[in-house]
Amino acid sequence: MLFQRYGTFTGGIDLPDEKQATLDLPIAPIARPERLRVSLSPCGGQAGEVLVEAGQRVQAGQRLARAASPSGVDVFAPLSGRVASTVTVKIAFGDEFAAVPAVELDRLSDPPNVEVLPRQEGDFRDLSSQELRERLAEGHLVMGRRPPCSLSGWIERARRHDCHTLIANVMENQPMVTADHRLLVEHGEDVVRGLAILGRAVEARELVLAVDQRRVSQYRRLLSASRQHDVSRIALSHKYPTGADAILVKILTRRETPPGQSTLAVRAGVVDAATCLAACHWVLGGRRQLGRVLTLSGPGIRRPGNYYVPFGAPCFELAEGWTKTLVHGGPMTGLLTPQEAVVSPATEALLALDTPVGAVPRPCIRCGWCTDHCPARLNVAQLNDEYELNLVNSARKAGVMACVECGICSYVCPAGLPLTSRVKQLKRTIRLIRSRLPLLAGMVS
Repeated sequence: MLFQRYGTFTGGIDLPDEKQATLDLPIAPIARPERLRVSLSPCGGQAGEVLVEAGQRVQAGQRLARAASPSGVDVFAPLSGRVASTVTVKIAFGDEFAAVPAVELDRLSDPPNVEVLPRQEGDFRDLSSQELRERLAEGHLVMGRRPPCSLSGWIERARRHDCHTLIANVMENQPMVTADHRLLVEHGEDVVRGLAILGRAVEARELVLAVDQRRVSQYRRLLSASRQHDVSRIALSHKYPTGADAILVKILTRRETPPGQSTLAVRAGVVDAATCLAACHWVLGGRRQLGRVLTLSGPGIRRPGNYYVPFGAPCFELAEGWTKTLVHGGPMTGLLTPQEAVVSPATEALLALDTPVGAVPRPCIRCGWCTDHCPARLNVAQLNDEYELNLVNSARKAGVMACVECGICSYVCPAGLPLTSRVKQLKRTIRLIRSRLPLLAGMVS
């Protein structure tokens, strides 16, 4: 069998696909941007030490800044160009954008495309796990998901948790987003090899490739590579949010992620296709992670498609002058994009949407739809009451930290209540209390 079929989960919702505009469009290089604003803090934290100066010519792949801490990564020039100045940009961290310093490059060369790696004479399986980890650390790779973090640092955390199962999540079951699907269609063998590289580095005992069961006919070329690297191929229902980490791990392993914790707590790691591809290209081809494939779509995009975009490209310039709503990420979990935002490793999509002005929220009518569809099985109406009454500890006891922030409750609410943002605020408040008031942490632990 090409892909095994698995079950589903309680709750969730069937969303309209709305991928027709880009689903079958091959990956193409973006037109040369006028400038790049390359973040000096791609993983958050302290900005790196700048190694170049204004007016200096740099080559693609040249080091622009050195990481200021072990948890950071060095920064490299995505394209050849000239250093113009140091500016401030915004990149997506978690559920918000943060302002960070950046190096601006102008007079740029044309961006490259994503190429399939030629067959290698050597084999990464000749390297020990330690040698692979050292090689990956030399690449200064960043995970291709929010919040962005150093791949090397994530691998060390996975090893500390004795990660048993490593899952490549290519479900991509939010509407309009097709970047990972195109990576698997066009570069699937490299994605599988990258998953195997990461699995060997983590010392995982089981490798899984999880895909949407509606797309399996387009992934037949993966059969040989997945067998060669002992990767299980699993096809899952497109019901949203199957692709949420905690939900995916529960379906595949039957392990329940503790509220507020990573799936690593149950010895399961989840990576995306872009991270697997970056690992493969670096270990087997010596190619640095200088950009990523993202989906440009929506009514405001004149030429929708899947594009390879260098890091630091201004988001609104990619949207070709669109001045209305620009969503960073998928429509269910994405963020409203500020004018200063630039493409980062976590930018999977930019959606130019002509959204209507939201109606004024009305009081909850106790219909129960939010609770019926919640994949975490939370009483969302109760959590909304606790938000309005500022009962943070009661919300904690009700399990608010188990929320996967999928956005379904807001999507189905007939009263137009911003339920997801309210639950996120409760979670932020609990984390803030835990971090800033350790003596009182027991109250919300």
